[in-house]
Amino acid sequence: MSSRYVDPTNDVIFKKIFSDNDRLIDFLNAVLRLETGKKIKKIDFIPQEELPNFKSGRRSIFDIKCTDEEKKTYIVEMQNKPEASFLNRVQCYAAHTFVSQVKKGKTHDDLMPVIILSLTGRTLFERDVDCISYHLNVESKTQKRYLFSLSYVFIELPKFKKKAEDLKSIEDEWLYFFAEWNKTQAPPSTIKDPFVLEAYNAIEKFNLSQAEYDAYLRSRLAQEADDLMINKTIAEGIEKGEKLNAQKTALKLFKMGIDADIISKATYLTHVEIKAPIKEHKPLKKE
Repeated sequence: MSSRYVDPTNDVIFKKIFSDNDRLIDFLNAVLRLETGKKIKKIDFIPQEELPNFKSGRRSIFDIKCTDEEKKTYIVEMQNKPEASFLNRVQCYAAHTFVSQVKKGKTHDDLMPVIILSLTGRTLFERDVDCISYHLNVESKTQKRYLFSLSYVFIELPKFKKKAEDLKSIEDEWLYFFAEWNKTQAPPSTIKDPFVLEAYNAIEKFNLSQAEYDAYLRSRLAQEADDLMINKTIAEGIEKGEKLNAQKTALKLFKMGIDADIISKATYLTHVEIKAPIKEHKPLKKE
């Protein structure tokens, strides 16, 4: 049975969900675990982009940028694409956002903190790191915090294991929404938060406009193409590595005087592949 919902971790749908101020405030207060008296009450979106660009199959970096009443900047992003330099990119992005506050006539006293919150459909850290992890600058001996300008929050969705009947907080409800959207045809009865329920309504297929659904499909196809290319590259690397190892083994056996026919049957290499490196007196090369 096909899902009633579209994927909330998709770039287009993620932005649709959090284009609503109150919904985003509810989400941030929950996952940032802000204490009473420090909760976000109002945010302003920073205009910076339209729907992701799909020209030539390339997608723009997707995020939501906003400030709260205290002028703290929040960057909320959904990261689905594997990226070797992801953590470096996040830190660079945070630093750039912080430095970009420097304007003519302003002093460093005017600079406000930047908080980056990244949701990812992949695992980033070791198993002993919780589903939501908070990364702050602290002094190594006292573990006290003196540097407040940059901080990071990562949500690793694969680590969320709670079932619908185990949801105890608004944080749980939001995480369940993102992690288990395709395993239900209706919001579980344990979800009570009105904004999470609104989010379910926002991702229902029949509530999308034709333009939104088309953009969703293009984004999903672009992600699938990226994943296919990555998997193909990994598979080719493994295949080349296996071939190289087989050639190295064949070289050792041939030097020991083992018949080429026997080596060929054991390694699936041709006689030419077995003998060529020896005849040429060159190291074996990757194909």
